[in-house]
Amino acid sequence: MDRPLVSVIRGDVRVPQHRAAQIMIRNTATIALATMYLVIIGGTSPSTAAPPNADDRPLWVDGDSSSRTRNSPLRRSSISELVDQTSRSVVNVIVTYGGGDFAAFLREPPGGREGMGQGSGFIIHPSGYALTNYHVVKGATRIKIRLKDQSEHFAKVVGVDPKTDLALMKIDAERSFPAMPLGDSETVEVGDFVVAIGNPLGLHHTVTSGIVSALGRRNLGLEDDTLYTDFIQIDAPINPGNSGGPLVNLTGEVIGINTAINQKGQGIGFAIPINAVKKLLPQLKSKGYVTRSWLGARVQPLSESLAKSFSMERPQGALITEVLEDSPANQAGLKAGDVIVGFGGQPVRDSQELPWLVSSTSPDEKVSVRLYRDGREVNRSVSLEEHPDQEKPDIPETRPPEKARSTELNVQVKNLSDSLARQLGAGSRGGVVVTDIGDESPARGAGLRKRDVITEIGPTSISSKRDFESAVKALKSGDLVRLKLVRGGRVVYIAFER
Repeated sequence: MDRPLVSVIRGDVRVPQHRAAQIMIRNTATIALATMYLVIIGGTSPSTAAPPNADDRPLWVDGDSSSRTRNSPLRRSSISELVDQTSRSVVNVIVTYGGGDFAAFLREPPGGREGMGQGSGFIIHPSGYALTNYHVVKGATRIKIRLKDQSEHFAKVVGVDPKTDLALMKIDAERSFPAMPLGDSETVEVGDFVVAIGNPLGLHHTVTSGIVSALGRRNLGLEDDTLYTDFIQIDAPINPGNSGGPLVNLTGEVIGINTAINQKGQGIGFAIPINAVKKLLPQLKSKGYVTRSWLGARVQPLSESLAKSFSMERPQGALITEVLEDSPANQAGLKAGDVIVGFGGQPVRDSQELPWLVSSTSPDEKVSVRLYRDGREVNRSVSLEEHPDQEKPDIPETRPPEKARSTELNVQVKNLSDSLARQLGAGSRGGVVVTDIGDESPARGAGLRKRDVITEIGPTSISSKRDFESAVKALKSGDLVRLKLVRGGRVVYIAFER
């Protein structure tokens, strides 16, 4: 039988020409019956009804929603429930830095926000304790936490550890918060699926996914390469603003804190293992910083040839090159040529692992050290001491903005000239331009920027500096203030409590 030369598309099924004719006949009969029915009941008459047209049919086929069960394989593989469960604990960390030392008014880039930044964090306890990176809050004078439900609270820094780029915060609010459980980063394996949640580039609660690309990464060529901990390498996309956000496994547990990216590559990110964080949290909460221990032995890595020269089967451990006088290592009888293969019950795989094991152990603690010496294993007990060169880190003294004692908003403005209005994209809307914002201004915390043009305060139009001062003077403590602004040619509203 000859094949039809033409096919007609119906829905997503390609129909042979002779079948298409049958379908058209049936459809025509159906339309005729429907038209007769409309005439009988007083509907549209045939003379006014639109003619049937194949182009009016839908260009898609609707799925059957009743067939989508929660137990289908596709549903089980979805991470939407995981994201919904965990993202409620992820916060946007909005930080004000320094003392308000802003650039000259007209030199500040349009839309710029000098002295302010943001990162990510996550809540680890219902009382409001949250984690982020130290570099996010370093030098902060004020920290605001924004949750997924858009509620905002001020926070203070409880403790910091620059050597692991870690900061512990406490949200200033009497309420219960959704906390995210911490997992076990020792169980993480290369190839495990992971999810990163954070606020890259200010895009709140962005979710990316990928796999664990490598473990135990060190010497990454980052800005601060003196970090004691190693890193989990991931290919889940992270960007500036992701810092401090959680790296989550598929059971909804945090296995790392997203910390760094390699700007020269793509798909390469790094996270602090959560087990390293858990080891430091008690000191951060109780003291505000980490007291590190000292062994007093300099070490180097072992090559295969060096390992054979010391009668070792494989290059494992940290080779001691020098033992300092009056050090815990010297007092315990350690000497150059010893290879440390175990510390405190933990295996020492290489020389870079030892500083973390030593520094994260409490001073004055006796620790068993397993050595390889003269072809056999030797055990020694070392009484650690506090590192003599340790400096206490500066903990940012953050505080919520004080409510002004008067009607002042701590906002300086000036009249808007025609040329300045054109420069700022304000056109003929009128208003006053913001030239300075005080550190304690509630308007600054709400997002007011220099070079913003204020055209309304509440329902009151503002055309001059005098209008602005009169409207501000009429405000009372506790009032909810709404400002209408022109920023870069666009209208923006902000609101804050007076």
